[in-house]
Amino acid sequence: MEATKPAACLCTALRKATRAVTRLYDEALRPAGLRVTQFAVLRHLLRGGEQRMRDLSATLVVDETAFNRSVRALHDRGWIAIRTGDDRRERMLSITAAGRALLAEAEPMWSAAQQRMSHELGASWDVLMRSLRAVTAGAAP
Repeated sequence: MEATKPAACLCTALRKATRAVTRLYDEALRPAGLRVTQFAVLRHLLRGGEQRMRDLSATLVVDETAFNRSVRALHDRGWIAIRTGDDRRERMLSITAAGRALLAEAEPMWSAAQQRMSHELGASWDVLMRSLRAVTAGAAP
């Protein structure tokens, strides 16, 4: 039983940290009407062009149900376009002009949140970023 305790503590700590960071970025992006997950979708579409919904979900490591909610909200607001792919079951996502404009408005908000995190963590920021990349790579299937 003792052997699993450190892992359970790590898992709890990671979940708490994830929620706290998500709240910080969500609050920063609220004036633009975005959540951080939606911001990430728009940003990836802007940088990578049209993408298959399944591929983008995997890239962002987002649960399929949560990803579908984000995509639906972005589409309903006219910020992304969805079309059927070559395989009728596949959905292709692209950012619209309105989505580009929104992203340009939201980018400084995201940057301010990023600066806040960097400032509050100080020298730990770089160590944390390297560690998170290593954890993510190690946990990948």
